[in-house]
Amino acid sequence: MHGSDLLQTALDELAHDRGPGVFALVADAGDVVFTGSVGTADLERPRVITAEDRFRIASVTKTYLATVVLQLVAEQQLHLYDGLAALLPGLVPESGAITVELLLRMRSGLPDYVRDVLGDPPEVARLQRYFAPQELISRALSQPDRWAPGKGWRYSNTDYVLLGLIVERVTQQPLGEIFHERIFRSLGLSSTYLPGRELHIEGRHSRGYLRQDLTSGYVDATEFTPSECWAAGAIISTPPEVARFLDALLSGRLLPAHLLAAMRRTQSADADLGYGMGLARYTLRNGTVVYGHGGTHFGVDCYAFRSDHGRTVIIYQNSWDRVTRGIPRQNPFLDAAFAASGLDRPVTVKSTPPLAP
Repeated sequence: MHGSDLLQTALDELAHDRGPGVFALVADAGDVVFTGSVGTADLERPRVITAEDRFRIASVTKTYLATVVLQLVAEQQLHLYDGLAALLPGLVPESGAITVELLLRMRSGLPDYVRDVLGDPPEVARLQRYFAPQELISRALSQPDRWAPGKGWRYSNTDYVLLGLIVERVTQQPLGEIFHERIFRSLGLSSTYLPGRELHIEGRHSRGYLRQDLTSGYVDATEFTPSECWAAGAIISTPPEVARFLDALLSGRLLPAHLLAAMRRTQSADADLGYGMGLARYTLRNGTVVYGHGGTHFGVDCYAFRSDHGRTVIIYQNSWDRVTRGIPRQNPFLDAAFAASGLDRPVTVKSTPPLAP
């Protein structure tokens, strides 16, 4: 069986009972060698998900932000050991021991704000208004489980909202402009942007869905304010452009070697996962080590991975499914993608027809 057929078969297996749709892309040394999809981009008007469809990349945004922070460190506009209290005076009480590096590594000890904002279970209706970054920080500080800085690792969107505010203070520019100047424009990512207050996704895009339980089914959750996640998860892009960014970063084109090495240096976060500076290290069940990030939000569950051999995989489903708990990190498509051979040239998109509405 040809490599592209193996990948499509593996994607079909992964996507089984994981509707509405799943899309995957594989690139080698920056060249796309496979795209495939299963299901539909839109339950109301069924069509195949394509590589040109924009989607919310959610927490994969953190890798972009960490890259910008480390670029500022390289330029000596910022230092890893700068304290939060001096950088953002008065915002977080007793924060002198929280450094830029601790924020990047999610070791600040500050609680996450997400559950307080989204609700439990999460409700799309809560995100129909603008959230200022300062409100998100205030909500985080209202939580009771603050740790001492450096005590341990825990996933924290709060840390990355603070880093976004630090970047804006240091550069005196809006974060969206910084992303555009330093990453999007320089890499030719013309379909990638950081939205502001608007609820909609610009241009062609896949719809996003939320399923809370088997009874309620899939509810359209495409439109919500990205301000809730902002610097921690608001970027909108396409799979080829996410792959282009990750390949540029991990091939050494965006950061000096010593800072890229520091970014890749990880601490244990789970059995198969280590976390560095906005970059995770995953060990797949076939033994392959990959670097990248995952992301989950209303309407999306995604991964962006790259091996040191230069193979990049972007995979997402256009739903946040609280029944199946999203795409597992260990799955047949990643096994096939990081083991397949013969994928040395672009192949024709091979997709399963859309589901009936």
